[in-house]
Amino acid sequence: MACQPRSLSVHDLVAFDVVPSLVSAARLSGLLELFPLQERAVRSGLLAGLGRSLPDLVLLGTAGQGKRSICELAAAHHAHSGHKVLLICASQHAAARCVERLSVYAGLRAGVLTVPSDLQRLDIAVAELRVADRLLCSREPERLGLGFLICEELESLVESDAGELWPQLLIRCQALKAELPLRLLLSMSDASLADKLARVLRAELIRDERCEPVRSEPTSLLRARALIKLRSGLLTRREGCLMPAAVHAVRPH
Repeated sequence: MACQPRSLSVHDLVAFDVVPSLVSAARLSGLLELFPLQERAVRSGLLAGLGRSLPDLVLLGTAGQGKRSICELAAAHHAHSGHKVLLICASQHAAARCVERLSVYAGLRAGVLTVPSDLQRLDIAVAELRVADRLLCSREPERLGLGFLICEELESLVESDAGELWPQLLIRCQALKAELPLRLLLSMSDASLADKLARVLRAELIRDERCEPVRSEPTSLLRARALIKLRSGLLTRREGCLMPAAVHAVRPH
């Protein structure tokens, strides 16, 4: 009888170039044995060095499967590797809570972003949607080399007070990819939305095998409208109405 491969523990992450100090910090935060969804994300290249050939990732799983902890470990890992990281939350309160959790990763400067220039002093900038949108409209991402962008619980962003900004934010990210090796990690629990979004962004969908299959019912009206807006914006870019290298073409004057 063939032996089943052992699941990864947090200590195994050193084989994926996570430095021991971050592994120890992740362990202190409660990350011991990786959940199946976390392991699939790691084996799919979540912690790989950033480069233009790497796909964006859509992480799909129900509550309790470790989406948040693996996203925040990825933020710490890529920040430690010298890349600026932007982590987007649904509200200012959620951003402050995220910074508290990231404090376990000593030596990394994590803080709430209030103005675009804050990116210079932070390794991991945590922002609510409106502030993140202002940052991506500025020249700071190119000037400072934004490398990794994470959206935690994307559904909450879509349905937040600033939810109308979400599609344009992702369109700006696609434009920035012409100038930067920028990679996106989107975390969510809505299977239907995740499946559609992965296809629109041409991203790799990583799902917990125990997650329910995509259902035929439509997503909520707000989520459906956001997808339509995102799809039409990206289609316009891909057809050449927005020059690929002209990042500032999608910025308001």
